Amino acid sequence: MEENKEFLIFRYSLVEELQRSLIAKQLPDPKGAAILCAIDQDREFIVNAVRYSFVGFSSIKPMTGYDFPINRFYAGKTAKLRKISKGEKVPGDIVEHQEDDWVPLLTIFDLYDQYIFIRKDWRFGTPEQIARAIQRGLRDPVLENYNHKVFVEGKVRKDAFWDVIDKSEKIYKVELKLISPNILETNKKAREALKSLKELFEQDEVDLKLSNDSGRLKVPKEPVSDYIDYVSRGEGSWSIVTEGERGGKKRHSSVENTLTVDLPVPSKSITVEEEQFEADAKEPARKRGLIDAMMVAEVYRTIKNINEL
Repeated sequence: MEENKEFLIFRYSLVEELQRSLIAKQLPDPKGAAILCAIDQDREFIVNAVRYSFVGFSSIKPMTGYDFPINRFYAGKTAKLRKISKGEKVPGDIVEHQEDDWVPLLTIFDLYDQYIFIRKDWRFGTPEQIARAIQRGLRDPVLENYNHKVFVEGKVRKDAFWDVIDKSEKIYKVELKLISPNILETNKKAREALKSLKELFEQDEVDLKLSNDSGRLKVPKEPVSDYIDYVSRGEGSWSIVTEGERGGKKRHSSVENTLTVDLPVPSKSITVEEEQFEADAKEPARKRGLIDAMMVAEVYRTIKNINEL
């Protein structure tokens, strides 16, 4: 009926654009619902000459035994178009031609705490490529309608940064990208510092770069830990350059450490069965509704316990 698959956990932030639009709408309540204007239709968009699409998003309803808030979670697919080459045998030759190959990733948006759960699939790209594709797909419609920019970053364990620092003999560079305050429960000290900078400069992001050419960079727990906590909740990113395993240098990044969770998804047999049934056959739709509710209930449980991951 269903099988468990690995999902990446991202978070999206909404930051007001300085150049205010006269026709911009007020953010909805909850403000995370602003992204619905980007996903409520089967919209296509292009990132680095590659075509993507948001497909089939709708609100997931709770069912008996699987309880979660109504109108909070939207599920659908984020798809990437690839071109595959196929060879057709003809008398005396093989003729090669290209066909479209859409790679769909099951995606769940949480409109309240602004999380994104998306199926992990190497065919789609790295976690960073997936995050940038979703960010690009959301950004233009949200900016046009609500005058807010969308940022998408991975949810990361706080310890991941310090694991790299503690295990490295040489540290050449540390870079922190901090998105302006957006989500209320982020680290208070970091939030207040960034809020003050936002009021002063109206910046979208703060980029902090520390480097030492000899690899003797010091990274003190205070005040760096406050900003790593801020990043770990999905409001920024970090990268570290250390010595390599065989000489040279090696780059580590927060996006490589994006948290994942296993979720139940419909098996292929149910998808095929659903397509084959007539429109008045209720069983496949009921099965899909049950599995969707099961999947979102697990997402809701994960969000409530996410700081323990």
